[in-house]
Order: sequence, then C-alpha cells, then structure tokens
Amino acid sequence: MTAKPDRYIPALRFHRLTPFYDPVLKWVMQEEVFKRRLIAQAAIRDGHQVLDLGCGTGTLTLLVKRLHPRAEVTGMDGDADVLTIAKAKAQQASLPITWDHGLANQLPYPDGRFDRVLSSLVLHHLTRSAEGVAPGR
Repeated sequence: MTAKPDRYIPALRFHRLTPFYDPVLKWVMQEEVFKRRLIAQAAIRDGHQVLDLGCGTGTLTLLVKRLHPRAEVTGMDGDADVLTIAKAKAQQASLPITWDHGLANQLPYPDGRFDRVLSSLVLHHLTRSAEGVAPGR
C-alpha cells in the first residue's frame, strides 16, 4: 500500500515532527512502564506470532522482541516515515522483526494469522471514516 488516505494523521500530527516523536514520548509519559504492562497482559509465549498494529517507530515492537526473543514479531504502520525509523532501531539492536506498511482498516493478513495483536497510542490517529463511523455521527 503506497498511498495514504486524505485524512491520514501522522505521529505528532505533522510529518515534519515525526523525528521528534520518540524523544517527546519519552519526556511526557512513562512509555516503557505501560508498554511492559501491556506485554505482560498479552501472555506471549515462545513461537507466538505477534502483531504490533500501528507500530509507529517500533518502541513496543522492539520491546516485545527483546522480552520474547522466540516469538515471531511483526510491526505494521500506515506511515512509511515512522517505519523507516522503526527499521533503523531494529537493525541497530540486531532484532529480527518484520515491518509491513499498511492500515488497520485494511489488514494485509489472513484471519487467524497472529496469536496476539497489540496496539498502543494509535487510536487517536484514526479518523471517523477509518473507524467505520458514518460522517456526522
């Protein structure tokens, strides 16, 4: 998928702010604390196929792989710019992760492909049309 929807909302709302996403999140919230809790609740096991839906710069995706190195981890996001950052972070950490470009409302995977699907900090990026809500409701 190469074209972005007309109303796609990038990280920090504007593409020019994308390089500042990780430092801003680290500064304004205890990101690692709540992401570790999310991962613990997911009860990921060896061999599980895990999808981080709306992975952004890959912070959660990489943390899943670090904590569960025997899980197969995929990060998917609709923003090619954040995926570039995520791929660089994974390469620097030597973590084998699959990175896919796509949107949450048009998943490129067959049903049942993943044992666990995680998502954090992505819902506020969706527009009403992406959520399947009719305009004006």
